[in-house]
Parts: sequence; structure tokens; C-alpha cells
Amino acid sequence: MLCKLIMPFESSRGLHYNFYASSLMQGVMMEKISTSYAKKMHEDGLRPYSQFCTFENGRNLWTISTLDQEAAENIILPLSELRTAEIRYKKDTITFSEPIKEKLTYHQLLEENAVNDAGTEKITLNIITPTAFKSSGNYVILPTLRLIFQNLSKRFDCFYGISENDYEELAAEVEKNIRITDYSRSGTDFALEGVRIPSFTGNITFSVKGSRDLRSYIRMLCRFSEFSGLGIKTAIGMGQ
Repeated sequence: MLCKLIMPFESSRGLHYNFYASSLMQGVMMEKISTSYAKKMHEDGLRPYSQFCTFENGRNLWTISTLDQEAAENIILPLSELRTAEIRYKKDTITFSEPIKEKLTYHQLLEENAVNDAGTEKITLNIITPTAFKSSGNYVILPTLRLIFQNLSKRFDCFYGISENDYEELAAEVEKNIRITDYSRSGTDFALEGVRIPSFTGNITFSVKGSRDLRSYIRMLCRFSEFSGLGIKTAIGMGQ
């Protein structure tokens, strides 16, 4: 089960919260969920959620997405009942209004993105918070299609329950059948504990040809990315 919770909120000081505040909102989340589940997530390594903060159309929005049923029960459920929170770093109190919820089963995810005819898919990824990848220990801010789809595929497999997959074969199919047709990219940094992570935002448009199975799979991974995020540090606001 994939779940998304969008929580509009107001600041007592009239502050505008953007992606720089995402790590602060992660702190609010960790205070609200159970200690035992927070410990379990830390031990597991891979986070079953992504979250970020934006200021859109005059409103502060906090968006939290989870990737399995356990995470939904332990993160989405308690946060949906949150009415106020103290942001001590900003000396601010925030008040939440009625949240917007979205749920999608993995069966629906696969079914809704199945392609039934021959042709070429055209897909645009709109990347709204700083995004980066890590390869061979180095940050990568000009992502290849291989990096994008291997990242999404590995994350999907982990939460869908696929234990074996040939990611090199997938990379070969991606490089053969997907072509970037347009992009708009802005370089930026994401500050974390005194370290600035080089990253980017913008749009990437690509065309996908090949078998119906491949095209359905790529469509599905792109839709999945709306919940999982893309690249590194999606738990603190990157890669959305």
C-alpha cells in the first residue's frame, strides 16, 4: 500500500516553509511516531517513507508518503491526527488544517500504468526539491537514465517484495529504448548539518519505446516516484 498525506499548516509567526525546513519537519515526525518503530527504521537502513515541505499558492504544505502498510500505520495514521507542533529552531508554533489523503495499492499501481498498445510513451518528471545521486562515493548532479531508473527499480523491488532482479539488464534496456528529448535544469545545494550537497531541480522529458512490458514498467516507476522520491536523502526532503 502506498499512502500520501498532504498537511496544510499556518505559522504563528507568518513564516514561509520551503524544502530547507524539511529536516525540521522530519524532527516533528520522529517525535510523533513510536520509539520502537523509529528504532526499527534506523536498523533497517532503507526508509519506508519520503517527506518534504513547500510553500505553494500562499500555503505551507507538508507532504509525507509511505511505501508499505506498516509505515502507513506507524507514520501516516499518527500524523493525520496532529493539530499543532512546536518548531523550536524557529521559535514557531504551526497549526495544521484538514489533511489531504491519497492511497494506492501496488496492484492498482501496476494496473493503472499498464500499456496495451504499440507506440512510444512521453513522460516528464518535474523535480521540485533538490535532487542528487551518489555513485562510487561521489555526488552526481547530472543524472543518467541508468541512475534514475536503477534507483527507482531497487526501491520498488524492496517494498514490493522482489528479492532478485538483473539491474544491469534493466540498465541496458533503458539505454537502448529511452531517450531524453528535453530538459530544464537548475543547479542548487541542499544544506545538511553544515554540509552542502550539490544537487539540481527542474524537468526531464523522455520518450520510451520498446516492448509493452518495458513501457508499462517505466510508467509505473515514474508514478511510484511520486511516493518514493528520487535519489538520495528523500527522508529529509530531497528528490521530490
